Amino acid sequence: MLGRLRAARIAVVVALVVAAFAGAAQASPSSTTTSTAKLDCVVYDAAAAKCTVTGVVYAITQIGDLTYIGGAFAAVNGIPRANLAAVRADGSLDPSWTPSTDGTVYALAASADGTKVYVGGAFATINGQARRLAALTADTGTTVATWPTTTSNNTVRALAADGTGRLYVGGNFGLIGGRSIPRLAAVDQTTGAVDRTFVPAPNNTVRALGLTDDGSRLYAAGSFTTMGGQSRPGAAELTPAGATTAFAPAEGGVAISLDVSPTGRLFFGTTNNRTWAYDPAVSNLPRYRVRTSGDVQAILATADEVYVGGHFSGFPEAHVERLHIGSFLAADGTPTGWNPGANGNYGVWAFGLTQGPPVPGSVNALSVGGDFTRVADAARRGYARFLF
Repeated sequence: MLGRLRAARIAVVVALVVAAFAGAAQASPSSTTTSTAKLDCVVYDAAAAKCTVTGVVYAITQIGDLTYIGGAFAAVNGIPRANLAAVRADGSLDPSWTPSTDGTVYALAASADGTKVYVGGAFATINGQARRLAALTADTGTTVATWPTTTSNNTVRALAADGTGRLYVGGNFGLIGGRSIPRLAAVDQTTGAVDRTFVPAPNNTVRALGLTDDGSRLYAAGSFTTMGGQSRPGAAELTPAGATTAFAPAEGGVAISLDVSPTGRLFFGTTNNRTWAYDPAVSNLPRYRVRTSGDVQAILATADEVYVGGHFSGFPEAHVERLHIGSFLAADGTPTGWNPGANGNYGVWAFGLTQGPPVPGSVNALSVGGDFTRVADAARRGYARFLF
């Protein structure tokens, strides 16, 4: 996804420093260690809750130079934040964006016009209002009053917003906006109105969503085995109208992570410790697969390189050690030399692309989040940025 902004994702925790280390492949972050974050403290101090997130982040999205994070945390840099926060381009906490939930946030997405942040998860209320799916203003985090209709009766796990005003919602819910549309739905980004004709009805949970750059194809990953009444174990391709396409991955399994590269190549990770690469427009057979020693919980695919994070310790078939984080070449799955390492119980939960100065609109950093307390041999609880 290098060269474009990806809304969403997946899992990040904040420690407000930028770092990058040697041995990187072409698209990897810079090999020069660079500190670009403006810190609220001089020295990392976990006891004082400085330069740290108190808890875990499971989602990230970007609007302009603000990085929005969501998860299960109580504070950022010692400042109270209930599961939602925003980080400026200089690495400091944005004091103006102050929404809160009473439970875990699993998914974030940005509206096409950059005015709203969509939030989904296992919470029952957001900003004191009863809902599991909501739209917040991008500047203060206030609940958008004109977006009241879309709620869910169970957990929202994934969100994906296209450029034409449609928001896709995945999870294990059965109702959304009062409509019986199970586990995967489409709503209007402006009004929150549910598209009643979009009912692909996967038979189990959707855990991840991804879109092609042009929005012509939606990909879903999860523990389902059917989509639209057709056999699709773990991964499926859909049209914007909700029709299941002819693409039927020949191999895979229960999927827990997914991303689509700018070239249209699909990557998804499964519970059998495999990350699969497919060219859906070409074949139902995988282009290749990469084995890790544990689950891949987060994927970020650029045109040249695919970043993976999870609770693995390496690429065993390549005899390469990579603690919770690594990357491989998008062309053939060969592991790169990028090896920052991240500790923690589960390690890395998500990636994000960060925009900021000096060139507005340019992608200049890779955000990495998880439950770690050290990344690239530096004390950073939960979040680090690597310059490209």
